[in-house]
Amino acid sequence: MTRLIGCTVLLVLAAGAAADGYLPDLLEFDGTDTLVFDPAPQFDLSDGGTLEFWVSPDWTDAPDYDPIVLCNAGGDDIAYAIGILRDRNGLLLVAGDGEDIFPADLDDGRMHHIALHQLEDGVVVLVDGEPVGTSGLSIPAITSDGLWLGSLDGENDMFAGAIAGFRVWDTVVDQATLVEFAFKDAVFDDHPYLDELTAISDFEVGEVMLVDDESIGDDQGDAP
Repeated sequence: MTRLIGCTVLLVLAAGAAADGYLPDLLEFDGTDTLVFDPAPQFDLSDGGTLEFWVSPDWTDAPDYDPIVLCNAGGDDIAYAIGILRDRNGLLLVAGDGEDIFPADLDDGRMHHIALHQLEDGVVVLVDGEPVGTSGLSIPAITSDGLWLGSLDGENDMFAGAIAGFRVWDTVVDQATLVEFAFKDAVFDDHPYLDELTAISDFEVGEVMLVDDESIGDDQGDAP
């Protein structure tokens, strides 16, 4: 079962003292569990936007696959899946029928802030506020079956480690703001793009809150 933990040490190591004591909400996965949320338009990035989260992989021996941190998919179609390479030396992005790799050192045992921008002509990936690569991939619009955290589809490419502070924005958040608010509460600290926030995690209660949706509070993830 997915565990709720207060992994303050890893987060403080990642970026020093948190602003005003804020630490992102966090979930830990053991490589056998997953969390799934109902499909929602708030998870769609096909028209552009930004997705961000914190992550730290936790496996000793490299698996024979690249673990997937999160995936928005339906049927045989993948809107986007973001994974960590099995050797923890980069990120994997799958979008539609394509995939790309973004080098990054994720083998230091710390939490790292990941951001993905969908632009008009492709995607940009940032790690800890710094761009690590661009790609001509575009996230397609699909009929989604759900958003999985900790796996590709609830059964395959399972992830072991911690995920925290998941947010989705309906616009591209500029780099300076991403860095400033990685350790701030988007709502209570008056994020300048707050009107563009479409989804935000509350992992302390196992939820992702959907903004401007009547089902807010009813979208709890269920571990199969």
